[in-house]
Amino acid sequence: MIGLVKRGPLAALCVVLLWAADVRSAPPAFQGTQGPLPQAVAERMRAHSWRHGCPVPIADLAYLRLSHYGRDGAVHDGELVVHRELAAQVLEIFKALFEQKFPIEKMRLIDAYQGDDDRSMADNNTSGFNCRPVPGKPLVFSQHSYGRALDINPLVNPMLLSGAVIPPAGAEFANREKPVPGILRKGDKAVREFTSRGWTWGGDWTTMKDYQHFQK
Repeated sequence: MIGLVKRGPLAALCVVLLWAADVRSAPPAFQGTQGPLPQAVAERMRAHSWRHGCPVPIADLAYLRLSHYGRDGAVHDGELVVHRELAAQVLEIFKALFEQKFPIEKMRLIDAYQGDDDRSMADNNTSGFNCRPVPGKPLVFSQHSYGRALDINPLVNPMLLSGAVIPPAGAEFANREKPVPGILRKGDKAVREFTSRGWTWGGDWTTMKDYQHFQK
């Protein structure tokens, strides 16, 4: 190619066109940032997902923006709130998921649903922090209340609790053999990205199954 460039402007143009084609064909790179909660985000959370009496100070939470593949195959920009101690590791995990092209349909703060976990799950929204009790245990804070839990694609990875499927629309995905984009199964690379870093997966629990849930 160097010899072609020396022969004249036409060869140089070919080099430029080849370079442009390489740029267009390059896969998108993961983008991820972490930092303190922006003021607007903190104010919104105080209206919905955080309140006085929650087990973690709002100052101990971190705001993440990160790219992810959607179930449509396109790259999207998502956001999460987690405990600041886990922020760097969460970015590391989602970078690995991005490189696997693991599909995540939505990644919006729970405040987009006024803190209503049922609405978020029904919308297949991946989320982190939400100051709320454990389902069925109103006096026990969920690990989400500490910013130490994530729910991934909750509609296609429902919770199975006492014969109920949560969210109810996830009943069609209770059969874990069904080939569905974004499903989490034991032994999957996506699951191992969490468990190899010391996270617990709800799909491994024995008294109930919470396929969407990871906590640390």
